[in-house]
Amino acid sequence: MELIVDATDHDPIVLIGDIAHIEASSDKGPRANQDLSTKDRDSYENLILLCKNCHFRFDGQKKTNTVEAIKKLRSDHEAWVRASLPERGRSTTGWHVLILQGQHPIDALQTVAALSPDFPKGRPTILTTPPSQPWSENLAKMARTIRGFLAKGDSFHSRFAVFPLAPVSTCLAAGYLLTSRPRVRLFQHHRTLASWTWPDEKVVTNDLKVSGLPSKRTMRAGEVAICFHLSARVHHTDIPIPMKSLLRIIDVTVSQPNVYWLKSPNQLDALSARATSVFAALLHHFPNASRWHLFYAGPAPGAVRIGQQLNPTMTPPTQLYEFNQAGSSRYTPSIMLGGPNS
Repeated sequence: MELIVDATDHDPIVLIGDIAHIEASSDKGPRANQDLSTKDRDSYENLILLCKNCHFRFDGQKKTNTVEAIKKLRSDHEAWVRASLPERGRSTTGWHVLILQGQHPIDALQTVAALSPDFPKGRPTILTTPPSQPWSENLAKMARTIRGFLAKGDSFHSRFAVFPLAPVSTCLAAGYLLTSRPRVRLFQHHRTLASWTWPDEKVVTNDLKVSGLPSKRTMRAGEVAICFHLSARVHHTDIPIPMKSLLRIIDVTVSQPNVYWLKSPNQLDALSARATSVFAALLHHFPNASRWHLFYAGPAPGAVRIGQQLNPTMTPPTQLYEFNQAGSSRYTPSIMLGGPNS
């Protein structure tokens, strides 16, 4: 955030930044450390330059904004400044921030904090999926917005930071519309921490197993179901498709599906690679398949990444589904990717 308001013809420059203490300047202040000397309290290591909004937020929510968290924030930002100033010859291109939300709104300030030390390009774009709106209208709205961004320049140079907390179909469709051409950074909402910032540790996963692929190619016409079991299992008995229409059911699963499976962006890279290989295998083994059906039980960022691997010019129309715990049918059709609206 700019911390200086430029002068006008009638008024001087105004400084709106605050030099704030990380550990309080007094024994009764926020994050106070009584063992810290007066000299050390005012030293550079204990100071941070903040806008007034963040200053009040940090001091008012001191349990969330700990000494360690603030020092890491400052350190990360300093590293970004050293690497990204224009005179260093590095790009200073911002990221299009795309927020995918359902019934519950997402705090845009948290997304900007998670993107640091990078920065957003303009205001975040928020795409909401109202439960009462038809899926076709939701898809059309997303298509207008995302394709509008991609049409403004070379899509290979576009950069999107995506913060998804929306229905699975919205996330899959957003990935499909973004395609794999632009650079896309995905973020996971960590509910217990109320944060979008990824943990420091990397988790390299090799437990994504694929089953159901045939050993031989078939030229028969029909349909194929692809099930991703990451947060929970997709039971074949819940698939609302006549078995006589299905050529195969393909499963991509982890050894123990659970809601805490996704902990690192590295897992998204592994998921992306596995989805790409599965989709390529399906195109080879079932060249005359008239439709794919995609069932996904997993975290929202993974849905976006899988959607990116669906090639609009090669894959057949792909039907997406929403899970309904209480309904007579566990899975109900939502969006058709590759249909007339997509």
